[in-house]
Amino acid sequence: MSEQETRYERRTFLNKLLGGALTVSVMGVIGAVMAYLFPPERRVFNPARRRMRVARIDEIPIGKGKQVLFSGEPVWVLHLRGGWIALSAICTHQGCLVNWDEKRLTFACPCHAGLFDANGNVLAGPPRRPLKRLRASVIGDEVYIGEGEG
Repeated sequence: MSEQETRYERRTFLNKLLGGALTVSVMGVIGAVMAYLFPPERRVFNPARRRMRVARIDEIPIGKGKQVLFSGEPVWVLHLRGGWIALSAICTHQGCLVNWDEKRLTFACPCHAGLFDANGNVLAGPPRRPLKRLRASVIGDEVYIGEGEG
């Protein structure tokens, strides 16, 4: 094998190797961008769990909230002037946990500055969908959350 053929083979090999590495890198970037623009739908609760007691009605004053786990998923339960509401604590943008701001009566996502009102509707930021809602009900003097929309 001549020196020129060896150079050609090395050059061809290195070009193909570089091209493959570049292709893999570009595909990784495209995948990350697609995941950012079109986040996967997340389940808020396990349908096997029908209902869960959260608190007595006097344990959560009006304007306050309590975060609980419902079938392994974080959920905010709020006591508002109009009644009780239960919302997923998972931001619909990228899945970060939202925080309840009692003073502003809003949920804020610390990851990308998403902002939701007390009913889970999007106020600002990149989220396009509202927070998932669960059923909140009062039975006697106790607050329950359960499957289905509230």
